[in-house]
Amino acid sequence: MLSRSRAKQSGIQRKSRRAVWTGATASALVVLASAAASPAIAVPGGARQVHVEGQLIPVEQSHDVYRVTGGLVGTYKLRSERVSYAWTYWDTQIRDIEGTASMRACVDQNQNQGCDPAEPSGDLRLTFDRVASFDTGSGRLLEGVSTHQLSSGERFSGGVLTTREIPVHNGDGVVLRYEGDLELTQPTVNSKRAE
Repeated sequence: MLSRSRAKQSGIQRKSRRAVWTGATASALVVLASAAASPAIAVPGGARQVHVEGQLIPVEQSHDVYRVTGGLVGTYKLRSERVSYAWTYWDTQIRDIEGTASMRACVDQNQNQGCDPAEPSGDLRLTFDRVASFDTGSGRLLEGVSTHQLSSGERFSGGVLTTREIPVHNGDGVVLRYEGDLELTQPTVNSKRAE
């Protein structure tokens, strides 16, 4: 039971897990956003794969910039996006969106919420496909899901991150959760959490 509890707190894991979202309140999301680290998994061909998850927090006064927390630590920036297709169903508009983003981040292996020299880091270039639904009356986001494909990133040779946008505070704010697997080009050095 103890290992299962630790796995729930983990921002870097060996296996992906699915979360069931019910009544997305801010307090519940804070608990879900806690992050810790565990070892990366070996992948054939000399690359290593690591599972990461966490949260993207909007930076005030900076449009389209987010602070990355959890298994990755750094900054996420939306570079471009365009609606490729949109349709309305009853009182909901659904949009297919394509775009690009960048992330300057590291894998936070020792869980100190910072990037240390021994931790894999880099400037990641991402392309994404996003499906989002909006209330036609108010224009507020109802839900959004994105798949980000890594196109380049120094110590990272590939990977996929998915994000989920969850409205909070009666739709005035949005919490962005991410989860995915990244391939590292060099072996990582595991650090243990300081007691």
